[in-house]
Amino acid sequence: MKPASILITDDESNIRMMVRTALESDGYAVREAKNGSEALDSIEKQLPDLVVLDLNMPGLDGMAVLEHLKKLAATNRPRVIILTAFGSIATAVRATRLGAVDFLEKPITPTELRQTVRSVLTEPELDAAPTAEMGAFGAYEDALTRIRKALRLADYASAEAALEVAAERRGKHTAEYFNLLGVLYEAQHKWRLARKCYAKSIAADKRFEPAQANMRRLFELQTYGRTHQAVKLGDEGDDIWYAQLPDARS
Repeated sequence: MKPASILITDDESNIRMMVRTALESDGYAVREAKNGSEALDSIEKQLPDLVVLDLNMPGLDGMAVLEHLKKLAATNRPRVIILTAFGSIATAVRATRLGAVDFLEKPITPTELRQTVRSVLTEPELDAAPTAEMGAFGAYEDALTRIRKALRLADYASAEAALEVAAERRGKHTAEYFNLLGVLYEAQHKWRLARKCYAKSIAADKRFEPAQANMRRLFELQTYGRTHQAVKLGDEGDDIWYAQLPDARS
């Protein structure tokens, strides 16, 4: 079987060497680019299966590369893992919306890198096109209903569209928004981003119990291998909104 091809894009030669050494030890075919322009030229000449992309580079940076790739046909877009020393929720959200499938913060260990790359290359594509028009919603609860239905159908594009409507009703940078964003990431097995969002939700409102429950459940799932399929979308009055997610170990 032909080994998966990976393009490392980083302006620091020592980072490129560390990533190359770690990934070649797993049998991947690795090539390098030291800036965004070289990366796009390399992708155009030979489409890789995966790009490990630094965000902060002189000239054409990682976000600009993502924006360019977003315009290409799906068959001409590789999967992208962001690698950066300046991670934040806002950066992760923007990069994910532009097509990145995971997010690694420097410094990273070779083990963490290899595990993330293996996971990204073996999981199915998650960014499907929307299956239906979302339309307008009359209330915040309507958005939660749409999110719950979209997650059950693994229709992540529709769930994201409904999340935007929920944000319009309650505002971004709120406990409710970050909790829902964490649920969306968790549904796609992007657990690192999910943990960050749950933490951001708790920081925004320490009394917001759904995010606390989701953080505890995700910790137990990853630490002890327990199966927790029900996530909390929110707590509206006397009603607790739940959603069912696939078994993360399946």
